[in-house]
Amino acid sequence: MLIRIAGLILVLSISTSASAHHAVGARYNMDDLIEVEGEVTEVLIRNPHSQIGIRRIADNGAIENWRMATTAVSNMRRWQIDPSFVQVGDIVRVAGYLSRFDDNDLYFTNLLTANGYEVFLDRNATSIWTDQTIEMSASRRRSIGSITAPELGIFRIWSTPDNIPMLMPRNIGKTTEGRANLTSDALQAQDSYVRDRDNPLQNCTPKGMPLIMEAPYPFEMYRDGSNIIWHNEEYDTRRTIHIDTSDPGEVEPSILGYSVGVWEDEYNLIVTTTHISWGHLDGQGIPLSLSAEVVEKFSVSAQGDRLDYEITIVDPVNLVEPVSFSKHWVWYPDAEVGEYNCTIEAEN
Repeated sequence: MLIRIAGLILVLSISTSASAHHAVGARYNMDDLIEVEGEVTEVLIRNPHSQIGIRRIADNGAIENWRMATTAVSNMRRWQIDPSFVQVGDIVRVAGYLSRFDDNDLYFTNLLTANGYEVFLDRNATSIWTDQTIEMSASRRRSIGSITAPELGIFRIWSTPDNIPMLMPRNIGKTTEGRANLTSDALQAQDSYVRDRDNPLQNCTPKGMPLIMEAPYPFEMYRDGSNIIWHNEEYDTRRTIHIDTSDPGEVEPSILGYSVGVWEDEYNLIVTTTHISWGHLDGQGIPLSLSAEVVEKFSVSAQGDRLDYEITIVDPVNLVEPVSFSKHWVWYPDAEVGEYNCTIEAEN
Protein backbone atom coordinates (compact mmCIF):
# COMPACT_ATOMS: atom_id res chain seq x y z
CA MET A 1 0.00 0.00 0.00
CA LEU A 2 1.18 3.52 -0.75
CA ILE A 3 1.07 6.23 1.88
CA ARG A 4 0.98 9.61 0.15
CA ILE A 5 2.37 12.59 2.03
CA ALA A 6 3.19 15.72 0.05
CA GLY A 7 6.87 16.60 0.09
CA LEU A 8 8.06 13.20 1.31
CA ILE A 9 9.97 10.62 -0.68
CA LEU A 10 8.28 7.23 -0.33
CA VAL A 11 10.05 3.94 -0.98
CA LEU A 12 8.29 0.89 -2.43
CA SER A 13 9.84 -2.50 -2.99
CA ILE A 14 8.84 -3.87 -6.40
CA SER A 15 10.28 -6.08 -9.08
CA THR A 16 12.24 -4.50 -11.91
CA SER A 17 10.25 -3.82 -15.07
CA ALA A 18 11.13 -6.24 -17.84
CA SER A 19 11.09 -3.35 -20.27
CA ALA A 20 13.78 -1.31 -18.56
CA HIS A 21 16.43 -0.40 -21.10
CA HIS A 22 19.80 -1.94 -20.28
CA ALA A 23 21.43 1.51 -20.00
CA VAL A 24 18.71 2.60 -17.56
CA GLY A 25 19.24 -0.50 -15.43
CA ALA A 26 22.97 0.19 -15.30
CA ARG A 27 22.53 3.77 -14.10
CA TYR A 28 19.48 3.47 -11.85
CA ASN A 29 18.62 1.16 -8.95
CA MET A 30 15.65 -0.74 -10.35
CA ASP A 31 14.91 -2.57 -7.09
CA ASP A 32 13.05 0.24 -5.32
CA LEU A 33 10.43 2.63 -6.65
CA ILE A 34 10.20 6.03 -4.96
CA GLU A 35 7.87 9.00 -5.23
CA VAL A 36 8.82 12.67 -5.50
CA GLU A 37 6.40 15.60 -5.66
CA GLY A 38 7.24 19.16 -6.62
CA GLU A 39 7.15 21.97 -9.17
CA VAL A 40 8.35 21.35 -12.72
CA THR A 41 11.23 23.68 -13.61
CA GLU A 42 12.32 22.25 -16.97
CA VAL A 43 10.89 19.98 -19.68
CA LEU A 44 13.04 18.38 -22.40
CA ILE A 45 11.13 15.86 -24.54
CA ARG A 46 13.75 14.17 -26.73
CA ASN A 47 15.83 11.08 -27.55
CA PRO A 48 17.34 8.90 -26.22
CA HIS A 49 15.70 9.90 -22.89
CA SER A 50 13.39 12.77 -22.06
CA GLN A 51 14.12 14.86 -18.96
CA ILE A 52 12.29 17.12 -16.53
CA GLY A 53 13.50 19.16 -13.59
CA ILE A 54 11.56 19.28 -10.31
CA ARG A 55 12.01 21.61 -7.33
CA ARG A 56 10.76 20.32 -3.98
CA ILE A 57 11.01 21.36 -0.33
CA ALA A 58 12.69 18.73 1.83
CA ASP A 59 11.58 17.82 5.35
CA ASN A 60 14.19 20.18 6.82
CA GLY A 61 12.91 23.08 4.73
CA ALA A 62 15.79 23.04 2.26
CA ILE A 63 15.02 23.42 -1.45
CA GLU A 64 16.04 20.42 -3.55
CA ASN A 65 16.42 20.46 -7.33
CA TRP A 66 15.92 17.07 -8.98
CA ARG A 67 16.90 15.95 -12.46
CA MET A 68 14.60 13.24 -13.77
CA ALA A 69 14.81 11.14 -16.92
CA THR A 70 12.12 9.10 -18.61
CA THR A 71 11.38 7.36 -21.88
CA ALA A 72 12.30 8.68 -25.33
CA VAL A 73 10.01 10.92 -27.35
CA SER A 74 10.12 8.20 -30.02
CA ASN A 75 8.44 5.83 -27.56
CA MET A 76 5.80 8.43 -26.70
CA ARG A 77 5.02 8.76 -30.40
CA ARG A 78 4.63 5.04 -30.97
CA TRP A 79 2.57 4.68 -27.78
CA GLN A 80 0.41 7.60 -29.00
CA ILE A 81 1.03 9.67 -25.85
CA ASP A 82 0.93 13.44 -26.40
CA PRO A 83 4.12 14.81 -24.74
CA SER A 84 2.32 18.02 -23.68
CA PHE A 85 1.10 16.27 -20.51
CA VAL A 86 3.74 18.12 -18.45
CA GLN A 87 4.61 21.83 -18.52
CA VAL A 88 6.98 24.11 -16.63
CA GLY A 89 5.23 25.39 -13.50
CA ASP A 90 3.04 22.29 -13.01
CA ILE A 91 2.89 20.61 -9.61
CA VAL A 92 3.34 16.91 -10.33
CA ARG A 93 4.15 13.64 -8.59
CA VAL A 94 6.45 11.07 -10.17
CA ALA A 95 7.37 7.49 -9.32
CA GLY A 96 10.72 6.12 -10.40
CA TYR A 97 14.15 4.77 -9.56
CA LEU A 98 17.07 6.55 -7.89
CA SER A 99 20.44 6.91 -9.59
CA ARG A 100 23.22 4.65 -8.40
CA PHE A 101 25.70 7.50 -8.81
CA ASP A 102 24.13 10.94 -8.29
CA ASP A 103 21.90 12.52 -5.66
CA ASN A 104 18.51 13.89 -6.72
CA ASP A 105 18.61 11.93 -9.98
CA LEU A 106 15.67 9.71 -10.90
CA TYR A 107 14.32 7.66 -13.81
CA PHE A 108 10.52 7.77 -13.67
CA THR A 109 7.87 5.50 -15.16
CA ASN A 110 4.69 7.14 -13.79
CA LEU A 111 3.71 10.81 -13.56
CA LEU A 112 0.60 12.30 -11.95
CA THR A 113 -0.23 15.45 -13.91
CA ALA A 114 -1.41 18.77 -12.52
CA ASN A 115 -4.98 17.95 -13.61
CA GLY A 116 -5.02 14.52 -11.99
CA TYR A 117 -4.19 12.11 -14.82
CA GLU A 118 -1.59 9.39 -14.37
CA VAL A 119 0.75 8.97 -17.34
CA PHE A 120 2.36 5.58 -17.97
CA LEU A 121 5.87 6.01 -19.39
CA ASP A 122 6.90 2.37 -19.37
CA ARG A 123 5.20 -0.43 -21.25
CA ASN A 124 4.72 -2.40 -18.00
CA ALA A 125 3.66 0.53 -15.83
CA THR A 126 0.49 0.07 -13.78
CA SER A 127 -1.70 2.52 -11.92
CA ILE A 128 -0.41 3.85 -8.59
CA TRP A 129 -2.62 6.86 -7.85
CA THR A 130 -5.75 6.96 -10.01
CA ASP A 131 -7.85 5.17 -12.62
CA GLN A 132 -7.68 8.25 -14.86
CA THR A 133 -4.72 7.32 -17.04
CA ILE A 134 -2.88 8.38 -20.17
CA GLU A 135 -1.24 5.30 -21.60
CA MET A 136 -0.49 3.20 -24.63
CA SER A 137 -3.52 2.75 -26.88
CA ALA A 138 -5.43 -0.53 -26.61
CA SER A 139 -4.35 -1.72 -30.06
CA ARG A 140 -0.69 -1.11 -29.21
CA ARG A 141 -1.00 -2.92 -25.88
CA ARG A 142 -2.58 -5.94 -27.56
CA SER A 143 0.22 -5.84 -30.16
CA ILE A 144 -2.13 -7.01 -32.89
CA GLY A 145 -1.30 -5.87 -36.40
CA SER A 146 -3.79 -4.84 -39.07
CA ILE A 147 -4.76 -7.21 -41.90
CA THR A 148 -6.28 -4.51 -44.11
CA ALA A 149 -3.55 -4.35 -46.80
CA PRO A 150 -1.99 -7.75 -47.56
CA GLU A 151 -1.04 -6.50 -51.03
CA LEU A 152 1.75 -4.35 -49.54
CA GLY A 153 3.76 -7.42 -48.59
CA ILE A 154 7.00 -6.54 -46.83
CA PHE A 155 7.01 -2.95 -48.10
CA ARG A 156 5.47 -0.90 -45.29
CA ILE A 157 6.27 0.54 -41.85
CA TRP A 158 6.75 -2.11 -39.17
CA SER A 159 6.52 -1.60 -35.40
CA THR A 160 7.95 -3.54 -32.47
CA PRO A 161 5.21 -5.01 -30.25
CA ASP A 162 5.52 -3.96 -26.63
CA ASN A 163 4.95 -7.44 -25.22
CA ILE A 164 8.09 -9.15 -26.54
CA PRO A 165 11.63 -9.20 -25.12
CA MET A 166 14.66 -7.62 -26.73
CA LEU A 167 16.16 -9.45 -29.71
CA MET A 168 19.37 -10.29 -27.84
CA PRO A 169 19.31 -11.28 -24.16
CA ARG A 170 21.19 -8.92 -21.86
CA ASN A 171 24.68 -9.91 -20.65
CA ILE A 172 25.11 -12.86 -23.00
CA GLY A 173 28.83 -12.93 -22.31
CA LYS A 174 28.34 -13.18 -18.54
CA THR A 175 26.15 -16.28 -18.46
CA THR A 176 27.60 -19.78 -18.20
CA GLU A 177 26.04 -20.83 -21.49
CA GLY A 178 27.08 -17.65 -23.26
CA ARG A 179 30.69 -17.80 -22.06
CA ALA A 180 30.98 -21.43 -23.12
CA ASN A 181 30.36 -20.31 -26.71
CA LEU A 182 33.04 -17.59 -26.70
CA THR A 183 36.55 -18.15 -28.02
CA SER A 184 39.52 -17.29 -25.82
CA ASP A 185 39.95 -13.97 -27.64
CA ALA A 186 36.30 -13.08 -27.09
CA LEU A 187 36.47 -14.06 -23.42
CA GLN A 188 39.46 -11.81 -22.93
CA ALA A 189 37.61 -8.90 -24.57
CA GLN A 190 34.46 -9.56 -22.52
CA ASP A 191 36.35 -9.74 -19.22
CA SER A 192 38.25 -6.51 -19.90
CA TYR A 193 35.09 -4.60 -20.92
CA VAL A 194 34.34 -1.60 -18.70
CA ARG A 195 30.97 -0.05 -19.51
CA ASP A 196 31.80 3.58 -18.69
CA ARG A 197 34.94 3.35 -20.81
CA ASP A 198 34.03 0.94 -23.61
CA ASN A 199 30.27 1.27 -24.16
CA PRO A 200 29.82 1.83 -27.93
CA LEU A 201 26.33 3.27 -27.43
CA GLN A 202 27.35 6.40 -25.53
CA ASN A 203 26.99 9.98 -26.74
CA CYS A 204 24.44 9.29 -29.47
CA THR A 205 26.83 7.06 -31.40
CA PRO A 206 24.84 5.10 -34.04
CA LYS A 207 24.51 1.36 -33.64
CA GLY A 208 25.92 -1.04 -36.19
CA MET A 209 25.02 -4.54 -37.29
CA PRO A 210 23.75 -6.74 -35.80
CA LEU A 211 22.57 -4.80 -32.72
CA ILE A 212 20.68 -2.16 -34.72
CA MET A 213 18.15 -4.86 -35.62
CA GLU A 214 16.80 -4.89 -32.06
CA ALA A 215 16.00 -1.16 -32.16
CA PRO A 216 12.45 -0.81 -30.75
CA TYR A 217 11.43 2.06 -33.01
CA PRO A 218 9.42 1.86 -36.26
CA PHE A 219 11.18 1.12 -39.52
CA GLU A 220 10.13 1.15 -43.15
CA MET A 221 11.14 -1.20 -45.94
CA TYR A 222 10.80 0.27 -49.41
CA ARG A 223 12.12 -0.26 -52.92
CA ASP A 224 15.03 1.74 -54.30
CA GLY A 225 15.31 0.59 -57.89
CA SER A 226 16.11 -3.11 -57.72
CA ASN A 227 17.32 -2.82 -54.12
CA ILE A 228 15.54 -2.55 -50.76
CA ILE A 229 16.08 0.17 -48.16
CA TRP A 230 15.60 -0.65 -44.47
CA HIS A 231 15.03 2.71 -42.75
CA ASN A 232 14.84 2.71 -38.95
CA GLU A 233 13.85 5.73 -36.86
CA GLU A 234 16.72 5.16 -34.42
CA TYR A 235 19.60 7.38 -35.55
CA ASP A 236 17.81 7.67 -38.93
CA THR A 237 19.56 4.41 -39.88
CA ARG A 238 19.36 3.30 -43.51
CA ARG A 239 20.56 -0.10 -44.71
CA THR A 240 20.71 -1.01 -48.38
CA ILE A 241 19.83 -4.61 -49.19
CA HIS A 242 21.23 -5.32 -52.64
CA ILE A 243 18.95 -7.51 -54.69
CA ASP A 244 21.11 -7.05 -57.77
CA THR A 245 23.68 -9.80 -57.13
CA SER A 246 26.17 -8.71 -59.78
CA ASP A 247 29.78 -8.43 -58.59
CA PRO A 248 29.98 -5.27 -56.41
CA GLY A 249 33.74 -5.08 -56.80
CA GLU A 250 35.79 -4.07 -53.78
CA VAL A 251 33.52 -3.48 -50.77
CA GLU A 252 34.48 -0.94 -48.11
CA PRO A 253 33.63 -2.22 -44.59
CA SER A 254 31.07 -0.16 -42.67
CA ILE A 255 29.17 -0.37 -39.39
CA LEU A 256 26.12 -1.77 -41.23
CA GLY A 257 28.15 -3.97 -43.57
CA TYR A 258 27.27 -4.99 -47.12
CA SER A 259 23.93 -6.81 -47.46
CA VAL A 260 22.70 -9.01 -50.30
CA GLY A 261 19.09 -10.19 -50.39
CA VAL A 262 17.48 -13.15 -52.15
CA TRP A 263 13.74 -13.77 -52.34
CA GLU A 264 12.79 -17.36 -51.48
CA ASP A 265 9.24 -16.51 -52.55
CA GLU A 266 6.95 -13.48 -52.27
CA TYR A 267 6.80 -13.81 -48.47
CA ASN A 268 10.38 -14.69 -47.48
CA LEU A 269 13.54 -12.63 -47.92
CA ILE A 270 17.00 -14.00 -47.01
CA VAL A 271 19.70 -11.37 -46.38
CA THR A 272 23.41 -12.08 -45.96
CA THR A 273 25.62 -9.32 -44.57
CA THR A 274 29.43 -9.21 -44.51
CA HIS A 275 32.14 -6.50 -44.24
CA ILE A 276 30.81 -5.29 -40.86
CA SER A 277 33.27 -2.91 -39.21
CA TRP A 278 31.26 -1.97 -36.09
CA GLY A 279 33.26 -4.44 -34.00
CA HIS A 280 30.53 -5.34 -31.48
CA LEU A 281 28.09 -8.22 -31.33
CA ASP A 282 25.91 -7.05 -28.44
CA GLY A 283 27.32 -3.69 -27.37
CA GLN A 284 28.18 -5.15 -23.96
CA GLY A 285 31.63 -6.55 -24.47
CA ILE A 286 31.39 -9.37 -27.02
CA PRO A 287 33.41 -8.35 -30.09
CA LEU A 288 32.53 -8.97 -33.73
CA SER A 289 35.29 -9.54 -36.27
CA LEU A 290 35.47 -8.36 -39.86
CA SER A 291 35.18 -11.99 -40.94
CA ALA A 292 31.70 -12.29 -39.37
CA GLU A 293 28.69 -13.16 -41.51
CA VAL A 294 25.13 -12.32 -40.51
CA VAL A 295 22.22 -14.19 -42.12
CA GLU A 296 18.69 -12.84 -41.67
CA LYS A 297 15.29 -14.14 -42.71
CA PHE A 298 12.33 -11.75 -43.03
CA SER A 299 9.00 -13.58 -43.37
CA VAL A 300 5.83 -11.55 -43.91
CA SER A 301 2.47 -13.16 -43.19
CA ALA A 302 0.01 -13.64 -46.04
CA GLN A 303 -2.36 -11.19 -44.28
CA GLY A 304 0.40 -8.58 -44.00
CA ASP A 305 -0.10 -8.04 -40.26
CA ARG A 306 3.16 -9.56 -39.03
CA LEU A 307 6.82 -9.77 -40.04
CA ASP A 308 8.78 -12.62 -38.44
CA TYR A 309 12.53 -12.29 -38.16
CA GLU A 310 15.41 -14.69 -37.58
CA ILE A 311 19.08 -13.73 -37.37
CA THR A 312 22.12 -16.00 -37.25
CA ILE A 313 25.60 -14.64 -36.50
CA VAL A 314 28.65 -16.59 -37.65
CA ASP A 315 32.01 -15.36 -36.36
CA PRO A 316 34.74 -18.02 -36.02
CA VAL A 317 37.09 -15.48 -34.44
CA ASN A 318 34.80 -14.86 -31.46
CA LEU A 319 32.12 -17.59 -31.42
CA VAL A 320 32.64 -21.33 -31.06
CA GLU A 321 29.26 -21.93 -32.71
CA PRO A 322 26.91 -19.55 -34.55
CA VAL A 323 24.25 -17.85 -32.42
CA SER A 324 20.65 -17.24 -33.49
CA PHE A 325 17.90 -14.95 -32.23
CA SER A 326 14.36 -14.18 -33.33
CA LYS A 327 11.59 -11.61 -32.91
CA HIS A 328 8.69 -10.19 -34.88
CA TRP A 329 7.14 -6.88 -35.83
CA VAL A 330 3.53 -5.91 -36.58
CA TRP A 331 1.85 -3.46 -38.92
CA TYR A 332 -0.10 -0.47 -37.62
CA PRO A 333 -1.46 1.60 -40.54
CA ASP A 334 -0.98 4.86 -38.62
CA ALA A 335 2.64 4.21 -37.61
CA GLU A 336 5.27 6.69 -38.78
CA VAL A 337 9.05 6.79 -38.92
CA GLY A 338 9.73 10.03 -37.08
CA GLU A 339 12.80 12.19 -36.58
CA TYR A 340 15.20 10.82 -33.97
CA ASN A 341 17.42 13.84 -33.26
CA CYS A 342 19.47 12.24 -30.50
CA THR A 343 20.71 14.74 -27.88
CA ILE A 344 24.00 13.89 -26.17
CA GLU A 345 23.15 15.79 -22.97
CA ALA A 346 20.23 13.41 -22.37
CA GLU A 347 22.62 10.52 -21.79
CA ASN A 348 24.86 12.24 -19.27
